[in-house]
Amino acid sequence: MKIKFVIIFTFLAFIKAEFSHSQHSEKFVELTQNLKPIDSIVKIKKFTNGKIKEISKFLVYEYGEYTYEIVSGKQQLFDKKGRLFYEVFYGSFGNLIYQKQFNNKNQLYRIIETTKIDLKPETTLYQILNSNKKTLIESYEKEYNSNEKEGNLKLWKEGKWLNGRKIGKWKTYNFCDETFKIKEYKRK
Repeated sequence: MKIKFVIIFTFLAFIKAEFSHSQHSEKFVELTQNLKPIDSIVKIKKFTNGKIKEISKFLVYEYGEYTYEIVSGKQQLFDKKGRLFYEVFYGSFGNLIYQKQFNNKNQLYRIIETTKIDLKPETTLYQILNSNKKTLIESYEKEYNSNEKEGNLKLWKEGKWLNGRKIGKWKTYNFCDETFKIKEYKRK
């Protein structure tokens, strides 16, 4: 039984790793395909009360004569009572793949999923390792809310982001799931 569990777990981890690159453009994959991490690190920060505050994973790359420590994989943030309130998954080069936020009732109220990761023209590997200014990240957000104190959450807002700025049509719903506001954001 344990062997079956290990095989299934390994298979699922492999699939997750493979799909975590599906957002990347061919240009991004081509530029980064030969750069492999030389180490991985897990950092754990704690509150003064001893409870875990943050768990983050990093990959270490060597390029030229320097090493680069880049957040990669799952990052979790907890409150002082030990409740998870923020979970982020980063790709191999520190690009957001998904972000989840939880309220104090452990309900998922916000999720952002990256749909496309591309590079600006003439981007170099050095620039990818040092800054995300040359990376174009397109994502989609859904935010949930409730009009009742103890109620179930319902879709409240949704729309696209491009490098941290709202773009396109953003919809805001009333709590009967009927659209009551659409706002258009232009690229700048």
